[in-house]
Amino acid sequence: MRPLPSLALVAAALLLQGCYLLSQTKGQLAILWGRESIQERLDDEHALDPDRRRKLELVLAARAFAIKELGLAESESYTTYYDTGGEPVAYNVSAAPKDSLEPITWSFPIVGTIPYLGFFEKRPAIEELRRLAGLGYDALLLPVPAYSTLGWFDDPVFTSLLGDDEARIVETVIHELTHATVWIPGDVNLNENLATFVGEVGAREFFRARGGEADPGLLQAARNREDSEIFNAAMNELRQELARIYAASGPRARKLELKAAAVAAFRERYRRELRPRLSDDGYDWILDQRIQLNNALILQFRRYHGDQPLLEGLFRRCGERLPAFVEALQEIAEADDPRAALEAASAPQPKGQPSQETR
Repeated sequence: MRPLPSLALVAAALLLQGCYLLSQTKGQLAILWGRESIQERLDDEHALDPDRRRKLELVLAARAFAIKELGLAESESYTTYYDTGGEPVAYNVSAAPKDSLEPITWSFPIVGTIPYLGFFEKRPAIEELRRLAGLGYDALLLPVPAYSTLGWFDDPVFTSLLGDDEARIVETVIHELTHATVWIPGDVNLNENLATFVGEVGAREFFRARGGEADPGLLQAARNREDSEIFNAAMNELRQELARIYAASGPRARKLELKAAAVAAFRERYRRELRPRLSDDGYDWILDQRIQLNNALILQFRRYHGDQPLLEGLFRRCGERLPAFVEALQEIAEADDPRAALEAASAPQPKGQPSQETR
């Protein structure tokens, strides 16, 4: 089963006060103290089974490629790993009103406003989920296989990620290294979108460099991307339909009835129309009635894919070269209004005007 998208937990959570501070500090310190050198484990020929050895070697190769060829910030991140004992490294909780697609947010130093909370232990995550649901919100709890501390610490790769295919492992390593290279405080959607973009494009470049167009990782990445585009396009249509329902006049109870009907119709559409077009059963969790297809879950997909057209425009302006693209993003992050700066930089250039690549 393909997991739901992972989220970048924030190191700035360590600056908070109270119980949240204590639990986050304890969890992060346990990871820092429990990291093991990947290279040392690889040097011990008896320490690893063949699959884990191959995937840890892949992590090191992806990290080196991202720094040398893609222009991502150099650090010791992903030179170590942390064994999560078969469990997610953390859990993420988010929420939204039942009749709105505006997320509930929390504000932290450094990272600004974010639409989720991260927990290293499942019990307090469930408690927060229940608290938010008790307040009448659509609430969501997701397992987290990877996260970035935005360059504050040297992040390890978590063994919870190593169960994925090669394409997703490389995409995730590059995604998280992007967070440590470019971070725009207060705009999580844009941060996740740009890291998703760099992760996917960077992974394709990595596999091409490794084995050419026939590289198995590149073929898997292409299948993953096609599946993602099909599913996310349908999710975007559902989001737009719900936005129209919520914006219309009428009683709230009627809107919630229409919402339930739209969600049921989407599940049926997935079974009849979308599933036959996908390469595997990775999205079949959508058919599980125990999983609430609610506003918080819909916003999760928007958070990772909603700004891709803007980023594609900037990528073209940069000559479709990721190092130039990352450099342009770093400049945009320094602007007073980064989103407006991205929109301006992504606009089609007038004829005769040089591209970012040739300036």
